[in-house]
Amino acid sequence: MSLIKMKGQRRQHQPGDIFVLQPEGHGFRFGRIVKIGQSGPEGRFPGGILAYVYDVPAETDKPDLSALMPDRLLLPPFFTAPWPWTKGYFRTVEHEELKSADLLAQHCFFDPARSAYVNENDKVIPERTEPCGVFALANFALFENQVDDALAGRLAPAPSPKA
Repeated sequence: MSLIKMKGQRRQHQPGDIFVLQPEGHGFRFGRIVKIGQSGPEGRFPGGILAYVYDVPAETDKPDLSALMPDRLLLPPFFTAPWPWTKGYFRTVEHEELKSADLLAQHCFFDPARSAYVNENDKVIPERTEPCGVFALANFALFENQVDDALAGRLAPAPSPKA
């Protein structure tokens, strides 16, 4: 399986943007931008995009916004750069201002550099919470494999710190 390439977009991204992706043989899935990375102490990925992808299948690229909730994530939250939009793998289709109900109560990422769990602002958190991703910019091949694995029910959990 792989993601179907659509028409690319060059645009200014903002939290609340809803985007569509098209996994081959699985209709459409939707995602949401929840944060744009900052430079300095509030994050290691300046300009990086923190996003969710939901397990809400659709026959068209028109999302049911009421279904795009944090308890319906296909994958753990992830960081990416703008290139999936410019290359046409993601396409922004709507914008809805973020509400607290749209967000996970706690973002969790495993940081391999520190062998610790951190939040979206690169701050160490006391323990793992689910869903837990990896604190790195998403590599497209790995992202595509994660989508394929999640749709096939084979998604592996994020690593844990070594004891």
